[in-house]
Amino acid sequence: MTSINNYFPSTVPSEGSCEFAADTGSSMIHLRNPKTGAKACYMLTGDILQEVHWFKEQFSSWFLGDHVLEDGSLYVGTPVDPIFLLLPILDEARMKKADDAGKFRSLEEILYVEDYPGYQHFSCLLGDTLDSVCEVREIGTSKFYRLNESKVLSWLCCKVNNTMKGLSSLEGHGSMLEGEKEVQAVGLIGDYLKDSDWLDKLCTYLGVDLQASRKPQVIDESVPLFNPKPNAGKKEEKGLSGKSKTQKKGSVVGMRKVTQFFAMER
Repeated sequence: MTSINNYFPSTVPSEGSCEFAADTGSSMIHLRNPKTGAKACYMLTGDILQEVHWFKEQFSSWFLGDHVLEDGSLYVGTPVDPIFLLLPILDEARMKKADDAGKFRSLEEILYVEDYPGYQHFSCLLGDTLDSVCEVREIGTSKFYRLNESKVLSWLCCKVNNTMKGLSSLEGHGSMLEGEKEVQAVGLIGDYLKDSDWLDKLCTYLGVDLQASRKPQVIDESVPLFNPKPNAGKKEEKGLSGKSKTQKKGSVVGMRKVTQFFAMER
């Protein structure tokens, strides 16, 4: 008999825990949602970071071997670029002021986030990818990083272009205009950016108005709407004589009543 424990962990991972399922090689970590800043759960499998989505229908269960698991919920992991999650952290770490570009910080300093030890795993995920969004200074064998706005915008534009290419390959999106695909791509990338920060800067840089695209279409009231009952509301014509009303119902000359067909024989 197959044990359910072979499919699911016996306990829910605690904050900062690196244990998820011994046979999967994955660990669950808590990080900040890059858009809202709220605590969110992510899964680390080797050098791949995935965001975890939870899905459950109203009535659902799982058949596992010869067992039925009442909880039919589903957790889905989708890969996410760790740079998205680091943008708010890098922004805070540089301590930028109005007349100052900010400070260079070591990776160890950047990844130390109070109450979020999961960021320590990023040291083995990033490699040289920080160079694409940061200025880098080397002192001896040590590297120091400072977020660079122009690099970030260039990096985000590459993400938008790649997303547009992905949309073009999807069914039903190939016929979209380039401008429509760009707006949709920016909206998808915007799910990982703060509205008041990089998303606004990206929209300004690309000349995209997300707010206008999200407004509901207004129905032109000057166009007459379809009425399924065109004669509804019309009052019955008045002043018709009894003879006219009889004619409107149709001629009954030569017709027999239905009851005459069922009259009993005498």
